[in-house]
Amino acid sequence: MSTITAKVFQAGNSKALRLPQGLRVRAKSYDVTATATGFVATDPRAEARRLKALRALRGSAPDFPDHRS
Repeated sequence: MSTITAKVFQAGNSKALRLPQGLRVRAKSYDVTATATGFVATDPRAEARRLKALRALRGSAPDFPDHRS
């Protein structure tokens, strides 16, 4: 994955990021999680789709250990 540069600007009393068109941002909202070095933005709908796909795989490889407990 390559590094992109997002421009910060003032929007009323908030700061906002202007993201490059190449990111193809489609979601209307994102969950933002603070980290020690900045933040991570995730699309909650895409996250839900990934989780659903992973749940569908459960049990498909009987030799693979189940780490639920």
